[in-house]
Amino acid sequence: MSQTHDKRRHPRVAQRIRVRSSSREAVELETIDLSAGGLSCTAPAFLPLKTKLAVSLVLPGHKSSVSGSDDGQVVKGEAVVVRTDPSSPVAGNGSYRVALFFSRMEDADRVRLLDFLARHAGKASG
Repeated sequence: MSQTHDKRRHPRVAQRIRVRSSSREAVELETIDLSAGGLSCTAPAFLPLKTKLAVSLVLPGHKSSVSGSDDGQVVKGEAVVVRTDPSSPVAGNGSYRVALFFSRMEDADRVRLLDFLARHAGKASG
């Protein structure tokens, strides 16, 4: 059996996270996987290539055994659509698979994202 070699610069973590995004209209996305460079997600509407989005990811934290609360953190940044599948709108299609590249992110948000990815590195997907 041959092995495939992933050419991505950043390892991916398979994690379902809700993502709020904005463009002309707000879109709610859900990640399939996530890396320091971007994310793969499902979208309820077609997003054309090169669409710029402001994104907010609510990263799940550790459940506190004392309070029972989740210490999740929000990571904000800007992303660009680099792939949408199918590649054009399809009537009646309720879901698209979209790849986003992080084009801009503040240093503090990048640190929170990298910390989250480091904690979940054992769940990397190819």
